[in-house]
Amino acid sequence: MYWSDRGANTIRRAFVDGSQPDLLASGMSQVRGVAVDFDNDMLYWNDNGSDRIQRAPLSGGPPEDLVTGLGFPAGIDLDVAGGKMYWADATTNKIQRANLDGTNVEDLVTKLGDPYYVRLDLENRHLYWSDYGTDKIQRSNLDGTHVIDIISTGLIRTRGLDLDLAGGKIYWADRGTDQVQRANLDGTDIETLYTAQPPRGVDAAPHGVAVDAKRGHVYWVDNGLVTIQRADLDGSNVVNVLTAASGILTKPWEIVLDLRLDQQVTCDFDNNGICDGADIDALTQVVVAGTDELMFDLNQDQLVNQQDREVWVGDLRRTYFGDANLDGVFDSSDMVRVFQAGEYQDDVAGNSGWSEGDWDGDLDFTSQDFVVALQDGGYGMGERAFPVQVPEPCSSSLILLGLAGFALSDAFRRRFDRSQF
Repeated sequence: MYWSDRGANTIRRAFVDGSQPDLLASGMSQVRGVAVDFDNDMLYWNDNGSDRIQRAPLSGGPPEDLVTGLGFPAGIDLDVAGGKMYWADATTNKIQRANLDGTNVEDLVTKLGDPYYVRLDLENRHLYWSDYGTDKIQRSNLDGTHVIDIISTGLIRTRGLDLDLAGGKIYWADRGTDQVQRANLDGTDIETLYTAQPPRGVDAAPHGVAVDAKRGHVYWVDNGLVTIQRADLDGSNVVNVLTAASGILTKPWEIVLDLRLDQQVTCDFDNNGICDGADIDALTQVVVAGTDELMFDLNQDQLVNQQDREVWVGDLRRTYFGDANLDGVFDSSDMVRVFQAGEYQDDVAGNSGWSEGDWDGDLDFTSQDFVVALQDGGYGMGERAFPVQVPEPCSSSLILLGLAGFALSDAFRRRFDRSQF
């Protein structure tokens, strides 16, 4: 997720659980709307302190002025394929657009009240905006024609909005009512999803809204409560993603989600270029801790558990439980390795990793690890086929079963001398 903070005059990003925040841009005078061109790795923002639109590479670098001399540039959204950016100006009372490099500025809709946030529906070629001067949410075609009211009653100070096209819903925040609401795309069936309950002496101010329809979540920022919050699409299960206690929120204003994360799943958590024992051990530690850090959420279900370990081993690393040396096959060399480590049922809690025989993810090397390896059925099978399939029992698996039984016997434990290996 990406967000602007007009108090700190920064733009940051983090995983959607708030972990691993990263500063992308700073030094603006009054940063408001933010948008991301993920195809070209560019960050765009509106600065109403200097009344300009700027952009910079996501990888860093000096900002580039795109459009200057504006009145109060607020919300911004991009049509990357069409080569256009759209924004609202609350002082000149316009919705405008230009090329992505800032050339060819056009007035699309004029004589509005105080247009603030904008959102594009590129599928249906529509432009939506909130207007706190007229207390409306309106829509037009992308060229500004055919303006219609979507919501025209019950609003006080509308702020951010976002669309769930598949679900047929529009979501918005209203800082006048301290609410997050939604309705059908035609404005019917208005629902209140969340009403802030600020502590005494504190004013809530929900602003930017972003929808992740695939995972069933809506996010919003509140620059009064100084929070980024999340709920299910129906408003249930509200959680604080980030608060002022994080030290990186002052007055958050806009939020944008990167919905491409399904394409970015990796088994290399430490970014050293390989998926090794340190990575599966890091995942196991998160599973045991139960912290659900989303960079480890490999199946994208918002949880980090044993299923993610299975994805790491079978789908991403393309090997088997039991492959202690991670050479892609599970064979006798792995058995040698784990017993050389000397941690089998050593009565030292939590001292084993993948290469020491902890295959079931409880941080110890015990008989249960052989059970997990046997169930996976990879002993003596060679490299794992892709896509992952559950193999039928074979003679190699029976060999493992016999070896495991022997390994677990008291006689073996007394006779085993790792110096033999």
